[in-house]
Amino acid sequence: AGMNALLRGGRIKHCEYYQCGKGRDLGFGTILNFTTKIGAGMGEQMLSREYYYLGTQLPIDRFLTFYYAHPGFHLNNLFIQLSLQMFMLTLVNLHALAHESIICIYDKNKPTTDVLYPIGCYNFSPAIDWVRRYTLSIFIVFWIAFVPIVVQELIERGLWKATQRFFRHILSLSPMFEVFAGQIYSSALLSDLTVGGARYISTGRGFATSRIPFSILYSRFAGS
Repeated sequence: AGMNALLRGGRIKHCEYYQCGKGRDLGFGTILNFTTKIGAGMGEQMLSREYYYLGTQLPIDRFLTFYYAHPGFHLNNLFIQLSLQMFMLTLVNLHALAHESIICIYDKNKPTTDVLYPIGCYNFSPAIDWVRRYTLSIFIVFWIAFVPIVVQELIERGLWKATQRFFRHILSLSPMFEVFAGQIYSSALLSDLTVGGARYISTGRGFATSRIPFSILYSRFAGS
């Protein structure tokens, strides 16, 4: 409705409110259903005419706002998952190649035209340095992602509460859950873009009071 109103020349008013958190999905089954529903629904929206019209007619400032508020979040998850898979595949290939090869004695201060020693070696040092820089950048971005929530807690509740929130975030393995949810988002989005199948999935409103065997949970999540 909002996209159609905007395409017809209307304006949408955005209001800011105080945060009010609501936790509902407490079981693996409901989390899988809800996250799959949202990701597949975004895939259907990206295939719609409204997204094409908005993507080709909005000015750059409003387009970026629209992109990062709608499909950008899900596409970012998809690109992150794909890039990590490609990175791991590259690491496996580099390690296998380096394990079976003779590594050259590398000196960055010498010109590349010099003879490499020992004879018949392979100069993998630049690739290894790149892997180290890339891995370091992953950890830097990982810690930068905590800055918004720490600053918000610091402004609203003080230094002690911000410190508590940060360590509680780490100890509860919240970053692992975000990776877990991001993979489900990206899998549902990619599946809907390729073969379709988005539909409403009922998640219920009750608490998770029963234990589901690991084999059943694994079979449900294996597809994502």
